[in-house]
Amino acid sequence: MNIGDAYQHIISSLSGNYDNRESKNVAQIIIEYLTGFSNSERRLHKNNLLSLKDEQHLKKIIKALQKDTPLQYVLQEAWFSGMKFSVNEYVLIPRPETEELVEWITQNTNDILYNNAGILDIGTGSGCIAISLKKKLPGIAVSALDYQTKIINLAKKNAAANNTKVEFYTKDMLQYEAMKSLPVFDVIVSNPPYVLKKEIHEMEKRVWANEPHAALFVPDDDPLIFYKAIINFCKYHLKKYGHVYFEINPDCAEELKLLLQEKGFKKMDFKKDMQGKNRMVQAIK
Repeated sequence: MNIGDAYQHIISSLSGNYDNRESKNVAQIIIEYLTGFSNSERRLHKNNLLSLKDEQHLKKIIKALQKDTPLQYVLQEAWFSGMKFSVNEYVLIPRPETEELVEWITQNTNDILYNNAGILDIGTGSGCIAISLKKKLPGIAVSALDYQTKIINLAKKNAAANNTKVEFYTKDMLQYEAMKSLPVFDVIVSNPPYVLKKEIHEMEKRVWANEPHAALFVPDDDPLIFYKAIINFCKYHLKKYGHVYFEINPDCAEELKLLLQEKGFKKMDFKKDMQGKNRMVQAIK
């Protein structure tokens, strides 16, 4: 099978799982994953034959995608802030909205921080936020934590692969006794679980059927459970005039605003995502 035929075969094989535009995009990503050829290079080398090994690999990829496994989990990689990250079923697939959060922090932090300042990413998952911030702000010390060793090991792998030095901790953000040994930081950021369980069927099945529920969902009767824990942590571990950043559920924005005000935070700014929804908030202690 040559590259041109493989590209068309992917598109036709996935017609029941993706629309035509998505199928073409997925097909290009797979071809580039197998061959290293960009979109223009694929056209130029369309008559090149795939190796037998690549043909066999392609069959496995298509079979997994037909079962609605996310492409990133099938390839075990995702791109974020221009860098490649390893991902698996224990961590969320990095989202474009979270890239916006990183850019917002970077823009603000360039103005307020200095060398040897400290940032903590709580609930780091693949490490995409912490590693991207370290790459963009190399003079700032970046730390990150998550609650399972297998998650932290993946984040460490990504830090090494992207040549960044990040301090990682295995700690549960809901257990303050385990967290209180951590130092004080200038900036704390988190993209914690925030989807209400009742919202599950408003999501794509590909998401809720594959991505870790522990990183997605919160109880319907306590949607701010993780925000409460982090804000409590900030009381002792965020410097005065320090900044906290959250990615949020737009439907809980007003409730979170009231919580931050109640805990003494000021100068709050909400930022909309590409869909025009309140997706991020910054507050100053």
